[in-house]
Amino acid sequence: MIITIDGPAGSGKSSVAKELAERLNIYYLNTGLLYRAVGFVWLKSDPELKNINLINKNNLNFIKNIEYKYVDKNPQVFYENKNITGELLNNSLSQAASLLSALPEIRQALLDLQRNVAKKYDIVCEGRDCGSVIFPNADYKFYLTATLYVRAKRIFQDKNRKDNKLTLEKVKEELEVRDLRDQTRKVAPLIIPEQAIVVDNSSLNQEETLKLLLSLIKFN
Repeated sequence: MIITIDGPAGSGKSSVAKELAERLNIYYLNTGLLYRAVGFVWLKSDPELKNINLINKNNLNFIKNIEYKYVDKNPQVFYENKNITGELLNNSLSQAASLLSALPEIRQALLDLQRNVAKKYDIVCEGRDCGSVIFPNADYKFYLTATLYVRAKRIFQDKNRKDNKLTLEKVKEELEVRDLRDQTRKVAPLIIPEQAIVVDNSSLNQEETLKLLLSLIKFN
């Protein structure tokens, strides 16, 4: 079984997808972690992202050293055999991941890695093009969304983020920029996948959103 959950940042797709996978007793594929991993590695040699225009398939060999594994069913990302999952939650990686994910070379390099996970496990995949590009024939497709203010507030209040210097207004501004970039990029833009069920959870909490999705999977 493949279930996809797409949507903009702050729509709650990560937390909902993770809990949905747990309740269905299947695996959770977080595509965003992989793009953050690429950003994490790339920023080491290009901290201001001045050289992303030089990216091509010949200088992306480092992606072969990125692995997506499960430890007690929890997704973990390794680089050169080192677990870097904890390093990928820093808010500064959000913009880097968004910029790098717009590049076709990077998206193509990660495509096989993501699809190979689904060959081994039943999964809930969340991201921005899971239902449109990675798994267009998924069994169930959902698109989560919420108002800009609600999404910005969720990100600001996310205790898992490590950047304590952010303000709500700053988060909102960055989110607007990120939304525009994700929606207008030439390769795999953020869209509502064909046949996806759209869920606006602006007024729903995580449990209410989860129950709605479970009911649609069970009775659809």
